[in-house]
Amino acid sequence: MSLPQWKGLWDWSIKYADSTGSGFRPEDVDPDKMKWLDEALKQYMVDLSARMRDIKTALQRDTTTTTTAAAAAAAAAAGGPGRGDDQQLGSETAAADLEEREALLDELMDIVSSIDYARDLHKIGGLPVLLELLASPHPSLQWRAAEVVATCVANNPPVQQWFLEGGVLPQLLQLAGPSERHPTVRTKALLALSGLVRHFGPGLQALRDAGGLSLLVGCLGDTDRRVGRKAMTLLTYLLSQRRADCAAAVAGGALPLLVAELRSSAAAAAEGADADGDADAVSSQEASDMRQAALGTLLQLASHPGTWAAVRDAPGLRPRLAELQAAHLALPADDREAQAEELGLLRQLATLLAAAAPPPAAAAARPDDQDHVSVEAFEAAGRGTTFEVNEPRPAAAVAADAGAGAGDQGGAAAAAGRGEGEGAGEQPPAPAAAPLLLGAP
Repeated sequence: MSLPQWKGLWDWSIKYADSTGSGFRPEDVDPDKMKWLDEALKQYMVDLSARMRDIKTALQRDTTTTTTAAAAAAAAAAGGPGRGDDQQLGSETAAADLEEREALLDELMDIVSSIDYARDLHKIGGLPVLLELLASPHPSLQWRAAEVVATCVANNPPVQQWFLEGGVLPQLLQLAGPSERHPTVRTKALLALSGLVRHFGPGLQALRDAGGLSLLVGCLGDTDRRVGRKAMTLLTYLLSQRRADCAAAVAGGALPLLVAELRSSAAAAAEGADADGDADAVSSQEASDMRQAALGTLLQLASHPGTWAAVRDAPGLRPRLAELQAAHLALPADDREAQAEELGLLRQLATLLAAAAPPPAAAAARPDDQDHVSVEAFEAAGRGTTFEVNEPRPAAAVAADAGAGAGDQGGAAAAAGRGEGEGAGEQPPAPAAAPLLLGAP
């Protein structure tokens, strides 16, 4: 396009960017048309606070009538001849009611993704309704209610405190436990537990007091990989905050399950690739993510002097680490880059376990990380404020701390993260973890 044409487009844009050249005057608009436009716009403008209250009322009504409807359906089923039509009608009504409640919970989850509406849900009495739904006989309602809880409590200290005091923890623990047969319910319950305790000291302590550590260890070997991965992630966080729990985790049988995960994830990926060239069943990246979760937990255990020897002597672990490192180096360049984080974890753990001595006792004596944002600090600082909190330390920091003062570990730990062919020059310091931003996205 030539310059004159660009000039013409510019002049046209400026002309219609304001009302100076268009001759438009608001007072010339037909009042009836303005009224119609105003009403049309109002139909698309939803008061989310009012809508949330309506959803809460509908769910509350449904939870109180579900038992009656179920009893009526059961009576119709047991009524003998002549009750077939009633039974069919009752089943259709129950299915429609269930579908409606699922849709309401999906809508509620979208609303409470805003931190302010998450607080408002509690203020209008939404927690008792969620507790009733967590105890529903329908898994589709249970996991949706758990997901709403997870959304409300995430990075929201006041809601974390309210929900903890309101009694959500025992129900989440029950849904996450082995007695629950529906894997999605367990996955969402673990997600909610994670949101309840992260950056909230009282929640973390309550989880420990309620036996959360043993529950998480028991989930490590679950047949559903989503459950296992979320359990490993939450367990890694728990161990990073309470180092004395490392010994309890090992005593509870965590090591064999973690080592087995390093084997099974690779085997599952290979089976998926054999069945389908695209590895639809279990993708290579999914298998890598599972191994990374297991390696993160193993690094926490290996960095503690009291459990370092147990990790080092775990049957089959060190040969498996060597196999995985060799497999990574044999990958095509693109795949190797995509899974570089896993390779770094493998090298760090292998270096830590190859040391001549366990980490120094000073590492265990170091105070636990207080990854806690108080409700008072959160309220005083306001929404969208940045707080410095202690996330689980990067694996490189774990290995470096564990190796300090252990004779021959210093150079090995420094070289653990280097790629093939890199020199022995001084490595730049690892970037500090970004602070947590609490508040609405």
